[in-house]
Amino acid sequence: MRYTISLVFALVFFPGLSVQSLAQADEQARREVDFVFYLMGRGDIQESLYLLDRVEPEAQSLADTVLFLKGWMLYGQKDLLRSSSFLLNVSGSSPLFAQSRFFGAYNLAHEGLTDRATEALSPLLFEPGSVYDAMKNFQLAGLSLLRRDFDGFSDHAEGFSGGHHLMAEEEARLLTYRESLLQAPVRSPFVAGLLSAAVPGLGKVYAGKTAEGIAGFIYVAAMGATAWDFYRGAGPRSALFILSASITGVF
Repeated sequence: MRYTISLVFALVFFPGLSVQSLAQADEQARREVDFVFYLMGRGDIQESLYLLDRVEPEAQSLADTVLFLKGWMLYGQKDLLRSSSFLLNVSGSSPLFAQSRFFGAYNLAHEGLTDRATEALSPLLFEPGSVYDAMKNFQLAGLSLLRRDFDGFSDHAEGFSGGHHLMAEEEARLLTYRESLLQAPVRSPFVAGLLSAAVPGLGKVYAGKTAEGIAGFIYVAAMGATAWDFYRGAGPRSALFILSASITGVF
């Protein structure tokens, strides 16, 4: 059901993604892509990807559609890096170019590759004030925040108009998030490292990640208790004690 909904979303919002718009020259490839649409509608994603790997269209429009479909299905499977590799290869002449860039940049950002995500969005040019222009500014502003580039965020936030219903609430949330980051106390990675070296998990508590710090302390403490138990039962030269103590020391 999830993939069926995703397919419907793509067909509605992505102009050019339809069987009728495919190039008529590659008749065999077109029929195979027709069948891929059928398989996607059934949720047979692995079979769809297998078939798309065998399609070798000559027409650029059909090749772009194949790339987009691969990227879209891999996105649905959370294979984000492979998804972006297909999406970002859609040609600039395709009606799917903008959508491919938006999704490809999102995938890269989710994997922490913010510079590559920004680069992926740079070729996109839209009419100022359009919903696509608002989406680009929103995504670039979010990428700036991930890098803690507050000046870059301000530059892109100038394009926030609040005039698009779907975007207005998210723009407001991004502005609020920026303020919370500006007001957050600065934590020293060096101090956090020293604290974690002294007491496992204490550095994370210092950094504001209390739950992770406590979990880390419990984890290391459990390993230490296991090593101590082997020491008491088998002695300091026991292979089990040496192994467990070494692992505890590493953590």
